[in-house]
Amino acid sequence: MPHPSTLFGEELRKRRLEAGLSLTDLSGLVHYSKAQLSKVERDIKAPSRDLARLCDAALGADGALIALGTPTAVDSPAVSAPGRVEEENWMMQLSPDGPNSFGPVGRREVMNAGVASLMTWRSDGSGPASPAAGAGMLEASRSLFTHYRRLGQTVDPGLLLPVLIAQTHTLRELSAQSDSATRRRLLALGSRYAEYVGWLVQETGDERAALWWTQRAVDLAAAGGDQALAGYALVRRALVTLYREDAEQTIALARRAQSGVLPSRIRGLAAQREAQGH
Repeated sequence: MPHPSTLFGEELRKRRLEAGLSLTDLSGLVHYSKAQLSKVERDIKAPSRDLARLCDAALGADGALIALGTPTAVDSPAVSAPGRVEEENWMMQLSPDGPNSFGPVGRREVMNAGVASLMTWRSDGSGPASPAAGAGMLEASRSLFTHYRRLGQTVDPGLLLPVLIAQTHTLRELSAQSDSATRRRLLALGSRYAEYVGWLVQETGDERAALWWTQRAVDLAAAGGDQALAGYALVRRALVTLYREDAEQTIALARRAQSGVLPSRIRGLAAQREAQGH
């Protein structure tokens, strides 16, 4: 993460007050939580490039906020093809004193670490899951998702990401052992979790990880037969590539999301994103 920009926080607060907007008002305009905006204004948290652009547009700053808040980006690996993100190993690390992290680990690093240093838990795959188990997981996970979305308005993304990531993988694992109808519902819900993870990760300023998680949402949605969510996830990815100023990728992704089988709202958003790409 870049160091917080004192100039950005001060300028953001100044322009917000001049516009007669409260933090709640600005939150509704840029779709970032009030808590996140408050931390940026108080220089507790650095603004992401996404947030800097949205605030600049909402407050009519004509690029002044973008100039103050855009950190020097680290080049990310090229995407192999439009709509595709290379598979990687990702590892969650929990330390005894509380902090945790989740990030990519190269396959060679995993092999060098040795099996003994990696502890994993998963189903033994001895048999299919009962219908009751699948239905119970669906009901509980839907309820949890509603609560997590509410918590996301008031707490740092880093506090929610570990449980959301674990829940996403749990749904995917259980889907492999469920009947076809339950499998589709589990995968569809898992894709919603993955999409939300992508939003929270993007809020931290990590666009590369946001792309990775949004692609996971596309994959899960497609596997669950939810073409609408898969299309919306493509629009989400096009937004990330737009902020990275990758016009070609933005246009390609947006065009893929304009299929006639998708709801008109998603096709409209995709057309808007393609125009922005051009």
